[in-house]
Amino acid sequence: MDEAIQGILDRVVDGDFKAGEALPPESDLAALLDVSRPTMREAVRSLSDRGVLHVVHGRGTFVAPQAQWRDLPTLISVLARTTPERDLGLQLIEVRRMLEVGAAGLAAGNRTEDDALRMRTVLERYDEAAVRGDVEEVAAMDIAFHELILEASGNPFLAAIMQPLAEAVETSRRSTAAIPEVRERAQGHHWAILGRIAARDSTGAKNAMRAHMTQTGEDIASL
Repeated sequence: MDEAIQGILDRVVDGDFKAGEALPPESDLAALLDVSRPTMREAVRSLSDRGVLHVVHGRGTFVAPQAQWRDLPTLISVLARTTPERDLGLQLIEVRRMLEVGAAGLAAGNRTEDDALRMRTVLERYDEAAVRGDVEEVAAMDIAFHELILEASGNPFLAAIMQPLAEAVETSRRSTAAIPEVRERAQGHHWAILGRIAARDSTGAKNAMRAHMTQTGEDIASL
């Protein structure tokens, strides 16, 4: 069934199946993707459950507009293939700004001493990796720092919302981490954020995270 699902999504990405258009009849679609009709039926049901397809009994199966898709991983996988990396990075920053500014404020109020210590350890490893020019480690520590903030916020919904975005965010982070001046600016913001979280300054932590998101957006826009 996974092969059939991917085959349909591939054709959506390629523009063969456009939003608002009906898919070929089930038998034709099964033949096109070289799968059985029961497998195709299950694939269509799965994509319908995700909001990608809309089944109208008596009329056919239609591709839904992306705004109606309910499954975030599916949407992200398609956007990652159809959206220029720079534009996707800017869209991700918009989402991250909305979530992570508030998370930083919550983390300042809810963090434990262990939370603050782990954030500091991660940033020290970031510094060491930056000196070595280890882009992969810099990106990994960048991601780890932001994940620790979400964890320290005390709100499990924040981490759950961000998790499906992880792969796309990681790709964007590697691009920016490869540029020395960009990762240096980012790390300056990281230390500022940690300073406000450690001081239990919720307003300061939110302002520091907002400044970081703004700078990151500018860095991505300049790529």
